Amino acid sequence: MLLVAIVGDRDSGKTTFLGLLYAALVSSGSDKEDDLRFHVAYESLDEITALYQRLMSGGFPDSATKEGIHELRVELGAGSSGHGFLSRLGSRKGAAGASTTIRFTLPGNLDEAAQGFDQGSTFGTGPWRDALDADVLLLLADSTKLAPKAEDPEPGPMATYDGQIDSLFTAIRRWRARGGRDVVHPVFVLSKFDSVAPAVLSAAELEPTPPDASKPSPRAAYAKALLDPNLPRTLATLRETGKARPRLAEARFFFSSVHTKAGAPGQPAKVKLRGGGHGGWEPDYSKDEYLALLERLAEIAAETKA
Repeated sequence: MLLVAIVGDRDSGKTTFLGLLYAALVSSGSDKEDDLRFHVAYESLDEITALYQRLMSGGFPDSATKEGIHELRVELGAGSSGHGFLSRLGSRKGAAGASTTIRFTLPGNLDEAAQGFDQGSTFGTGPWRDALDADVLLLLADSTKLAPKAEDPEPGPMATYDGQIDSLFTAIRRWRARGGRDVVHPVFVLSKFDSVAPAVLSAAELEPTPPDASKPSPRAAYAKALLDPNLPRTLATLRETGKARPRLAEARFFFSSVHTKAGAPGQPAKVKLRGGGHGGWEPDYSKDEYLALLERLAEIAAETKA
């Protein structure tokens, strides 16, 4: 089983991200070609279904939904078509008996745990145990908080979060000093990327649209141009070399967005809906990014089993 911990600061979109990931699975599993199918563990089904239905009706997760959902466990078939993609378990397109279970967990808001990390606690019990033991750290960076590189030394909007992620990596290394998984795969998701400030892109001399997911090196350069001024400690940690375990694998980068529309007077914004490929409606979001992310996780799962 591949353990993926979704980490982010408050209001970075962690629950929405998980709901859109599930929406991508449902939508792609309903396409005519039927290329992608999955099975959700029973214990995850009620909560993720409620979150999915809320997004499909144009609503963002409310506080009760955020409090109630803690994980999503899915089983995916390993494709045999030679394209490295996922296919239906047990179907003619799938390899018989080849499957991967991925458990996505939401340990909570990082700011609630960071003080314990700084004080030397590794949160060996409770929800943060999943983050300490994870194969993949899926790190959300709220694009609305990105700031251009500044000449003055004043901390930017993401400075606190930067220190918290760095403390988390320190806690993971402390926790696994004597055992545990040998490799951690950092995966960054720039959430709310549809709302990134144009001035931030202009200062970094970047186009509004990131390079395609099939081009990991140009995409990494694009993301780092945005993250270097905002998460310098985190990216410096990722560049460290040495014999410390666990080893940090090369980071990968994805860009999540969901378009919104104004709500009624005095009401919050709503999720903008669009026509889905299966004849219904779905959120107007970056589905291809989620499918590319799933493919990357399938690759990591295969590497982990090897």
